[in-house]
Amino acid sequence: MRRISSRHPHLARTVTGLTTAAATLILASGAGSAAAASAPAAERRAPALPPQVVQLDDSAECPFNSLCLYRDYDFSGPGYSIPAGYPTDLNDVPMPGGVGGSSTAADNVSSWINNTGYYVQLVDYAGAERSLPPYHSLEESFETNDSVDAIYWLS
Repeated sequence: MRRISSRHPHLARTVTGLTTAAATLILASGAGSAAAASAPAAERRAPALPPQVVQLDDSAECPFNSLCLYRDYDFSGPGYSIPAGYPTDLNDVPMPGGVGGSSTAADNVSSWINNTGYYVQLVDYAGAERSLPPYHSLEESFETNDSVDAIYWLS
Protein backbone atom coordinates (compact mmCIF):
# COMPACT_ATOMS: atom_id res chain seq x y z
CA MET A 1 0.00 0.00 0.00
CA ARG A 2 1.30 3.44 -0.89
CA ARG A 3 2.25 5.74 1.93
CA ILE A 4 0.38 9.05 2.25
CA SER A 5 2.61 12.09 2.11
CA SER A 6 3.07 13.86 5.42
CA ARG A 7 2.38 17.11 3.55
CA HIS A 8 -1.33 16.16 3.75
CA PRO A 9 -1.87 14.83 7.30
CA HIS A 10 -5.64 15.30 7.04
CA LEU A 11 -5.68 12.74 4.20
CA ALA A 12 -3.79 10.25 6.35
CA ARG A 13 -6.44 10.57 9.09
CA THR A 14 -9.23 10.14 6.50
CA VAL A 15 -7.66 7.03 4.95
CA THR A 16 -7.02 5.53 8.39
CA GLY A 17 -10.65 6.20 9.38
CA LEU A 18 -11.97 4.69 6.15
CA THR A 19 -9.76 1.62 6.54
CA THR A 20 -10.97 1.10 10.11
CA ALA A 21 -14.61 1.52 9.04
CA ALA A 22 -14.18 -0.94 6.17
CA ALA A 23 -12.55 -3.52 8.45
CA THR A 24 -15.39 -3.12 10.96
CA LEU A 25 -17.99 -3.66 8.23
CA ILE A 26 -16.23 -6.74 6.91
CA LEU A 27 -15.98 -8.26 10.38
CA ALA A 28 -19.58 -7.41 11.22
CA SER A 29 -20.93 -8.89 8.00
CA GLY A 30 -18.87 -12.04 8.48
CA ALA A 31 -20.12 -12.47 12.05
CA GLY A 32 -23.70 -11.82 10.94
CA SER A 33 -23.41 -14.43 8.22
CA ALA A 34 -22.00 -16.97 10.65
CA ALA A 35 -24.83 -16.30 13.12
CA ALA A 36 -27.44 -16.54 10.37
CA ALA A 37 -25.92 -19.77 9.09
CA SER A 38 -25.98 -21.32 12.55
CA ALA A 39 -29.63 -20.35 13.22
CA PRO A 40 -32.21 -22.96 12.22
CA ALA A 41 -34.01 -22.17 8.97
CA ALA A 42 -37.39 -21.95 10.73
CA GLU A 43 -36.08 -19.16 12.97
CA ARG A 44 -34.76 -17.18 10.03
CA ARG A 45 -37.94 -17.22 8.00
CA ALA A 46 -41.53 -17.93 8.97
CA PRO A 47 -43.28 -20.19 6.45
CA ALA A 48 -45.71 -18.47 4.14
CA LEU A 49 -49.37 -19.36 4.41
CA PRO A 50 -51.47 -20.21 1.37
CA PRO A 51 -53.63 -17.33 0.10
CA GLN A 52 -56.59 -16.53 2.36
CA VAL A 53 -55.46 -18.87 5.19
CA VAL A 54 -55.11 -17.01 8.50
CA GLN A 55 -53.45 -18.24 11.67
CA LEU A 56 -55.78 -17.87 14.66
CA ASP A 57 -54.68 -16.34 17.92
CA ASP A 58 -55.01 -18.58 20.97
CA SER A 59 -58.61 -18.64 22.20
CA ALA A 60 -59.86 -16.74 19.13
CA GLU A 61 -63.31 -17.72 17.90
CA CYS A 62 -63.75 -19.18 14.44
CA PRO A 63 -64.63 -16.24 12.15
CA PHE A 64 -67.98 -16.19 10.39
CA ASN A 65 -67.95 -17.79 6.92
CA SER A 66 -64.76 -19.74 7.69
CA LEU A 67 -63.65 -23.30 8.26
CA CYS A 68 -61.35 -23.51 11.28
CA LEU A 69 -58.97 -26.36 11.97
CA TYR A 70 -57.01 -27.13 15.12
CA ARG A 71 -54.11 -29.44 15.79
CA ASP A 72 -55.52 -30.67 19.11
CA TYR A 73 -58.81 -31.85 20.52
CA ASP A 74 -61.08 -29.32 22.26
CA PHE A 75 -60.43 -26.84 19.42
CA SER A 76 -57.03 -25.95 20.84
CA GLY A 77 -53.40 -25.89 19.85
CA PRO A 78 -52.34 -24.05 16.71
CA GLY A 79 -55.37 -23.18 14.61
CA TYR A 80 -56.13 -21.68 11.21
CA SER A 81 -59.18 -20.28 9.44
CA ILE A 82 -59.93 -20.76 5.76
CA PRO A 83 -62.67 -18.64 4.17
CA ALA A 84 -65.53 -20.43 2.43
CA GLY A 85 -64.76 -21.44 -1.13
CA TYR A 86 -60.97 -21.79 -0.89
CA PRO A 87 -59.82 -25.38 -1.46
CA THR A 88 -56.64 -25.95 0.51
CA ASP A 89 -53.93 -28.60 0.49
CA LEU A 90 -53.01 -28.95 4.15
CA ASN A 91 -49.44 -29.87 3.15
CA ASP A 92 -49.07 -26.13 2.44
CA VAL A 93 -50.24 -25.05 5.92
CA PRO A 94 -47.52 -25.01 8.61
CA MET A 95 -48.39 -26.81 11.84
CA PRO A 96 -45.74 -26.78 14.57
CA GLY A 97 -45.58 -29.77 16.88
CA GLY A 98 -47.31 -32.18 14.54
CA VAL A 99 -47.52 -35.95 14.88
CA GLY A 100 -44.23 -37.72 14.23
CA GLY A 101 -42.37 -34.43 13.88
CA SER A 102 -44.42 -33.32 10.87
CA SER A 103 -44.46 -29.58 10.32
CA THR A 104 -47.65 -29.26 8.23
CA ALA A 105 -51.37 -29.50 8.96
CA ALA A 106 -51.72 -32.55 6.68
CA ASP A 107 -52.45 -35.55 8.89
CA ASN A 108 -52.30 -33.28 11.97
CA VAL A 109 -55.82 -31.91 12.57
CA SER A 110 -57.94 -33.20 15.45
CA SER A 111 -60.84 -30.74 15.55
CA TRP A 112 -62.80 -28.65 13.05
CA ILE A 113 -65.43 -25.89 13.06
CA ASN A 114 -67.40 -25.27 9.87
CA ASN A 115 -68.79 -21.77 10.41
CA THR A 116 -70.05 -21.51 6.81
CA GLY A 117 -73.22 -22.30 4.91
CA TYR A 118 -71.40 -24.90 2.78
CA TYR A 119 -70.49 -28.55 3.11
CA VAL A 120 -66.76 -29.13 3.42
CA GLN A 121 -65.18 -32.27 1.98
CA LEU A 122 -62.39 -33.56 4.25
CA VAL A 123 -60.03 -35.55 2.02
CA ASP A 124 -57.47 -38.14 3.03
CA TYR A 125 -55.14 -38.76 0.06
CA ALA A 126 -55.09 -42.43 1.10
CA GLY A 127 -58.66 -42.61 -0.21
CA ALA A 128 -61.15 -41.73 2.53
CA GLU A 129 -63.41 -38.70 2.17
CA ARG A 130 -66.16 -37.38 4.39
CA SER A 131 -68.31 -34.27 4.61
CA LEU A 132 -68.62 -31.73 7.39
CA PRO A 133 -72.08 -30.10 7.26
CA PRO A 134 -72.61 -26.33 7.43
CA TYR A 135 -72.42 -24.80 10.92
CA HIS A 136 -71.16 -28.02 12.53
CA SER A 137 -68.06 -28.84 14.50
CA LEU A 138 -66.18 -32.12 14.64
CA GLU A 139 -63.67 -33.74 16.94
CA GLU A 140 -62.01 -36.57 15.07
CA SER A 141 -62.61 -40.14 16.18
CA PHE A 142 -59.69 -42.39 17.02
CA GLU A 143 -60.02 -43.99 13.57
CA THR A 144 -59.96 -40.73 11.58
CA ASN A 145 -57.77 -38.52 13.78
CA ASP A 146 -54.82 -36.89 11.99
CA SER A 147 -55.83 -38.20 8.57
CA VAL A 148 -57.05 -35.22 6.49
CA ASP A 149 -54.74 -33.93 3.74
CA ALA A 150 -56.96 -31.43 1.89
CA ILE A 151 -60.28 -29.63 2.07
CA TYR A 152 -62.71 -28.95 -0.75
CA TRP A 153 -66.00 -27.07 -0.79
CA LEU A 154 -69.29 -28.54 -1.97
CA SER A 155 -72.05 -26.33 -3.31
